[in-house]
Amino acid sequence: MKILEKDLKRGSIKLRVDNLDDLYWLSSIIEPGDLVTMRTTRRVKQDGIRADSGERVPMTLTLEVEKVKVDQYSARLRITGIVRVGPEKFGIQGQHHTLNVTEGSVLRIVKRKWSRSHLDILRRAEESSSKGSVILVAMDDDGATIAKANAYRAEEIAFVRSNLPSKRGELRGREDAERRYYAELSSLLEEVNSRVKPRAIIVGGPGYAKEKFTSYVKERKPELGRKLREGGATSSTFSGVLEMIKRGDVDRVVKELTLANDMREVDEIFQLLARESRLVTYGLREVMRAVQFGAAETVLVVSSLLFSPETRDDVMRILEMCEDTGAEFHIVDSRSEPGEKLLSLGGIAAKLRYQIE
Repeated sequence: MKILEKDLKRGSIKLRVDNLDDLYWLSSIIEPGDLVTMRTTRRVKQDGIRADSGERVPMTLTLEVEKVKVDQYSARLRITGIVRVGPEKFGIQGQHHTLNVTEGSVLRIVKRKWSRSHLDILRRAEESSSKGSVILVAMDDDGATIAKANAYRAEEIAFVRSNLPSKRGELRGREDAERRYYAELSSLLEEVNSRVKPRAIIVGGPGYAKEKFTSYVKERKPELGRKLREGGATSSTFSGVLEMIKRGDVDRVVKELTLANDMREVDEIFQLLARESRLVTYGLREVMRAVQFGAAETVLVVSSLLFSPETRDDVMRILEMCEDTGAEFHIVDSRSEPGEKLLSLGGIAAKLRYQIE
């Protein structure tokens, strides 16, 4: 989640939904009586045509919230309420409407008063999303642009000039200059990596420069090299960085890393079970008990449990207790391979700090 605007004097916060976990955060923040503004579509009546068969028209609406529900089948948050602000020409003020919030949605929430707990939830959600940032490097033989980015925007950090001699010049001199260029660029990336702690470093650009640089880093700085991923760009300028974002390189890499992390977390649960360790438990009741005792270190829950009306309240209670006891928790997409594996344990499991009787 990313907070785009905040005006607490007016009770207004504008934010963007970045991932599946954000739907949980929002479901615990948005309450009946809140005003939510979002871009949506609505079927409008045309002359001589029934309203239910009219054209769906894009528009921005503000609803007074009546009900908030997570759709367990399509992984979206449904906000139902009465239209308070909308295009006057359609005459829909006072009518009911449902907003469908998914990954990438931007919405504004207005409350009479934001409680401390609500603001704490937003802070934690934003901190969690910031861990999904990556570093983008658009490079060629002229230089390299380094930027911090997520799937939606990028911020330039630095530009490194290569100072390479002409390809027609002395081969040895060019090779020495190339090593100096790669050394300077990799040292700067080490510093940025230490400060930003990105999930990955995506390198793109025309020609062979990106392949040569990637090989250089993996050979001389293997720890940094493990974070490198390949992207696509046609220039070494900031336009090349934006090109990688538009191509979906950031989104692809973050999803791959998220899936890999989910698989590691779930595999660790199964490894503990295979060793008959007392530092693992699973099932709704047992995990709730572990969290209540403060024994849970990490809780994994599949999204379908959170989105199901039969289990949602219990899961939310567990996640709220995680906040109180300092336990980490993560929502695993139930449609993914690790999610399906976790479903065989009832959809929820916990790694423990210490064993409980």
